Amino acid sequence: MKMNIQVKEILYLLFIRVPFYILGKYRKNHVKVHWGRGLHNFGDCLQPSTLKHYGLTPYYVTSMEKADVIMAGSILQWLSPSYEGYIIGTGGDDRKYNFPSAKVLALRGSKTLHNFSKKSSCILGDTGLIMPYVFPNVEEKKYDLGVIPHFVDEYNEKFLRLASFPKVKIINVLQSPEKVIKQIKQCKYIASSSLHGLIIADAYHIPNIRIVDYDTFAYPACNYKFEDYYSALGLEDNPFVMRGNERKDQLIALATVKPVEKIEKIQKALDEVMRQFAHIIKQRQR
Repeated sequence: MKMNIQVKEILYLLFIRVPFYILGKYRKNHVKVHWGRGLHNFGDCLQPSTLKHYGLTPYYVTSMEKADVIMAGSILQWLSPSYEGYIIGTGGDDRKYNFPSAKVLALRGSKTLHNFSKKSSCILGDTGLIMPYVFPNVEEKKYDLGVIPHFVDEYNEKFLRLASFPKVKIINVLQSPEKVIKQIKQCKYIASSSLHGLIIADAYHIPNIRIVDYDTFAYPACNYKFEDYYSALGLEDNPFVMRGNERKDQLIALATVKPVEKIEKIQKALDEVMRQFAHIIKQRQR
């Protein structure tokens, strides 16, 4: 098993990392970035596609401290206080943060901003909200309800039993962002215990509801990142606790479209932030 992992890493280095490094240097748009390659949770892997959309060539680095930008996932708790790069639209655990040398352009929500020792007038909103700019394709609605279990709920029968209802799609978050986002867009409604499942649904204005099983999610710590995200939308977190006897129509009736005007305002602001960041990176390499 260990040998297989080592072989995969060597192949990834030879056929992905090195070519992208050379290509980025040639194009003068090279950007160092770290993302969750090990688990392949789609919400932690949005950076490459996003950076490509804004005209940059992402190069994977194994350490967050070496990255030019931190911009997806709940990862600030693992970032060194000495970090000197850019922070765009991410969040972390409920703790105090101090990154005196970092350039903070956006944060997930007001709770993260409150926990920063160095306050800024940055944009509030998760970077996942700009996925319609990155993946604009319109998909045919194939399913009445998409159920998105967090990876800790991957084998949770309270969620999986919903597949017995007609036109219900169980969406696995341990796939590429392209696949997960396409499947989300194919659903009329979304019920998700994954934060980024909800964020993507909000980004495309799909009615959704947060579902949770507190047997798998540690309460109340697990609620913080959801509360943080919703604070940027001016909303309260209001999860529906799964008991294992829910019906499809019950969850659909509870799903809501989050404030469209507010979301579109955040999307435009994050788009402008990303354009500014891309310009800075390109100018630096001229």
